[in-house]
Amino acid sequence: MLYHLRFLYSLLVLHSLAFGQSTPNFSQTAVNHLWKGEYVEALEYLNVAIQKDPRVPELFYLRGYAKYGLDDFIGAEQDYSRSIDLSPYLSDVFTNRAIVRSQLQNFKGAMEDFDKALEMDESNGEIWYYRARTNLILKKHYSCIVDCNKAIRLHYKGEGVYILRASAEQEIKRYTEAIEDLDIARKINPMNGYVFSQRGLVWIELNQVDSAIADFSRAIALDTTNSYSLFNRALALLKKSDQVAALNDLNRVIRISPYNSYAYYNRAIVLISLDEKRGAIHDFDIVSKLDPKNIVSYYYRSKLKAELGNYAEALEDLDKTIELLPDYTDAWYDRYEVKLKLRDQKGAQFDYRQALELTRKNHLDPDSIKMARKDYLKSLVRLSGNFEEMNTMNSKLQNQSVDIQMKSMFNILLWKTDFGKVKLYDVYKKGHYFTNILTFTNLPGLISDSLLRAEVNSQSIFLDSAGSDADGHFRRAVSWFQMRHYDQALTGLNATLEADSGYIPAWFSRANARYELIQRLNQQDDYQQEIILGKLPSKPQSQNLPITLEHTYVAVIGDLDKALALDPEFSFAWYNRGFVNSMMGNYRASIDDFSKAIVLRDNFAEAFYNRGLMHILISENHQGCLDLSRAGELGITDAYKVMRRYCYK
Repeated sequence: MLYHLRFLYSLLVLHSLAFGQSTPNFSQTAVNHLWKGEYVEALEYLNVAIQKDPRVPELFYLRGYAKYGLDDFIGAEQDYSRSIDLSPYLSDVFTNRAIVRSQLQNFKGAMEDFDKALEMDESNGEIWYYRARTNLILKKHYSCIVDCNKAIRLHYKGEGVYILRASAEQEIKRYTEAIEDLDIARKINPMNGYVFSQRGLVWIELNQVDSAIADFSRAIALDTTNSYSLFNRALALLKKSDQVAALNDLNRVIRISPYNSYAYYNRAIVLISLDEKRGAIHDFDIVSKLDPKNIVSYYYRSKLKAELGNYAEALEDLDKTIELLPDYTDAWYDRYEVKLKLRDQKGAQFDYRQALELTRKNHLDPDSIKMARKDYLKSLVRLSGNFEEMNTMNSKLQNQSVDIQMKSMFNILLWKTDFGKVKLYDVYKKGHYFTNILTFTNLPGLISDSLLRAEVNSQSIFLDSAGSDADGHFRRAVSWFQMRHYDQALTGLNATLEADSGYIPAWFSRANARYELIQRLNQQDDYQQEIILGKLPSKPQSQNLPITLEHTYVAVIGDLDKALALDPEFSFAWYNRGFVNSMMGNYRASIDDFSKAIVLRDNFAEAFYNRGLMHILISENHQGCLDLSRAGELGITDAYKVMRRYCYK
């Protein structure tokens, strides 16, 4: 749909000529980036253009387009909606919002948008094509075929419409028609590997396994990183009982798509058939991390652990299985046997009675899992999904792997550095500050040690002659802190507060110094809590601290509380307190603190990002994803990688 960008840019030029705006300078640069697929760069220029003139609907359309390119469907829908609010007269905007709404599974809204777009431009084959895609998702296969036929009659170009119609025909078992459509698609574009992937799936349905393997192999030859074709070839190979070749293909899928739970699950099943129980357990471990609600992975893992005599861990997996599916009779019976092995007679009898009760209750409705997987050693699952989106070897930024960690605390910076690496806080006419504008950064190593040492020497000479001076103590202490001399920094900050107990930057900086010292003192004891999405770390216990109250998270919070009492508008103190509260396991308090920072600084990207992670951590994914979308818009590209993993089904 890139050709629409030129049309929209011409509208922007006309708008600027009519209203005397300078938007095209930024929008043209943004469009150039969009044409190159450089969506992050395009966002930067569109943000500036929108800030200069927020009344231009085309700018929001373009920004929605950029966000869509980054798989930020939430943000894209918001921008398309803003464009429509400003000017509800472009069918392309309704079409794009419909596509995004389909991705967000808002199918009612998507269909309403398609209808609106078709009212404006019924002869546009592209609209019919995209509506056909949504109908296929909704399993309205005949409606999909009707829309595809309409798109073809309107001369919609490309092989995609034939692949789409073939998919619908396959679902209603019209295999001959599906093969014919895929042959047309192949003639239009013989280099499109998805044609062969789709035809391979049709051959599977027809039980022509050799033909399926041949087509999957053709697709892989065209693109060696095509994880979808590799995955399906593995399943086809397993139909021929070629476990070794299938295992090789699944290994390749995992190298390409390390977050692909489908591949790990099926590799575990193959390893079981090869009597590689420990390898299978390892893969089920990964599945349970990537998909914590995958009941079967816990159940199968429990059986493997029991077979290896690890009854305690088998019990944990069965507990989780029953927690997720309380009516699963086999799990109750297996837990009865495991508890017998652990000599828990009372617990075993309870589980046995429960299994009998469920058997009587469900004798006319056997467990769906049991019916689907009577023999777990032979169980193979072909799961649908967008494999390309998990392919970390392609060029999409949002598909690259990311080490998901919170953005770190901010520190006061006394020296000049690149403007793009710092944030400013205006404290003009506020008391107990050493300057009118404070500079902050959360990036390490911006100032050289030689400059820091020179500052320490300079302030030491000054203090020797002038005596106690709050500013002098503070500047020397911050220099020590930047050089990681935390003891000297704390001594200097204490001296600052003795000279002026209301010296706000000293309270703020002492909190940071204490926090950093805690990390150093407890590094060997692994005290630092890592925030891992999907798993809530336990709250630190005070009795385990190897240090006194002077250097605990409680003391850090206390210093930040003092700074905020003196200056309630200190957004960076709210942010840092949110960070420390997250480390303490106070997730709600952390969210509240980040929220206060955002209220005071509405473009605080790091606060949006961290608050988004906190929301996802406590399973409030929708709110978390809204925050991550905003963080991405403000320049934190890691947000798109997190969204790819946690925001869409």
